[in-house]
Amino acid sequence: MHPHSGEPRPEDSPQAPPGQYPPPPAQQPYPGPPPPQNYPAPQDYPPAQGYPPQQGYPPPQGYPPPPQNYPQPQQGYPVPPGYQQYPMGQQQQWPPQQWPQPYPMVKEPRVIPAPAGTPFHRLARTPKHAAWRPVVGSLALGGGVFAASIAVFLLWLVFHLLLGGDMPSFESTTGAEIFGNTNEDLALNLVLLGVLTPLVALAAWLIQRRPAWSVASVLNKIRWRWLAWCCLPALLYVVAGVAFGLLVDQVVPPDQSTIDDGAWVGFAEFVVPLIIIVLLVPFQAAAEEFIFRGWLIQAVGAYGPDSVEGRARWARVLFRSPWPAIAISAIAFASVHGYTGWAMADILLFAGAAGWLTVRTGGIEAAIALHVLNNLFAFLFPAATGGLDDWSEQGGAPWTILLSDIPALAIVVFSVVWLAKRQQIARVS
Repeated sequence: MHPHSGEPRPEDSPQAPPGQYPPPPAQQPYPGPPPPQNYPAPQDYPPAQGYPPQQGYPPPQGYPPPPQNYPQPQQGYPVPPGYQQYPMGQQQQWPPQQWPQPYPMVKEPRVIPAPAGTPFHRLARTPKHAAWRPVVGSLALGGGVFAASIAVFLLWLVFHLLLGGDMPSFESTTGAEIFGNTNEDLALNLVLLGVLTPLVALAAWLIQRRPAWSVASVLNKIRWRWLAWCCLPALLYVVAGVAFGLLVDQVVPPDQSTIDDGAWVGFAEFVVPLIIIVLLVPFQAAAEEFIFRGWLIQAVGAYGPDSVEGRARWARVLFRSPWPAIAISAIAFASVHGYTGWAMADILLFAGAAGWLTVRTGGIEAAIALHVLNNLFAFLFPAATGGLDDWSEQGGAPWTILLSDIPALAIVVFSVVWLAKRQQIARVS
């Protein structure tokens, strides 16, 4: 027992043997719930105070209309950087959407040069080339030459009459003697030919849709420096022609009836034709080269095939080469002159050499220099010896002319080719 409380302590209980537990205490049966007390009946409770009786929910009548004007805040929301503050009540105007632009349509240029590596005689065969262009261009060029000749002649006639000249006579058998004055007739004919150069460039640009001055060289321009260099071989041609002519005359004496015993006319009589010839002959000779070695060679060369492969390979190789164009231009050049016999053969060789040099050097500069120097000598010598009155007569010549002209042409051809290599002149575009 606990000494103070009197409660039994565990150690007071009898000790159980080791390995055994004491039996649990005996449980008493559940006596059940307590008996009910005397609670009042439900109807005896007083009613709840402060709550009205429930009447149920009213039937639905629909939603009320939304308010028209919401209260607006006096201060707007802060505007982020890069945006625009709009007044209250205004609708924001959004900037138009910037859509990426499509790639622009690339318009094909009106004028297209020949592809790189094209030789001179095929410069007209550009991506714009069509079979009708060289033909139509040649016809248009012929019409332009006729119209320009009429315009220049009428303008010349007006100034001639204003300066007190007589009405010209058109009874000349050659068509070159119009005003009855050798110097004036020569000047008029040189001007009529000299104005044709721009027409050739215009036909190339307008009809064939290629660079205008592609008729001059593979660089689509006149190579002035190369033209100046070509004057040296051209001068050598004139000197060699005179020297070989004197040598041939010593070996094969000419017919005495063909020898003109001309003499120096004096400086006073020579100065006027000198000025006319020096100023106008370069334009006349250059215009003929633009027509025959420029336009005509390229017009014929444009019809050559693009490839030598296929049927009739020999014909493809032939017409792709420059020789058909050189031959046709040489024949055309000789036919517009009034030479006959061996003189016709001589000018045919001259035109052939000029055409080959044009293709070989990639431009007409060498041909222009050769033609200019030849014509200067051909006009200045008779002007100095009193034979300019017969400047328009183009007759025949003895066969010995070939003996003097062929070596001279060989010398100038060799000189030009050597000089072109030394100067690294472009031969293709």
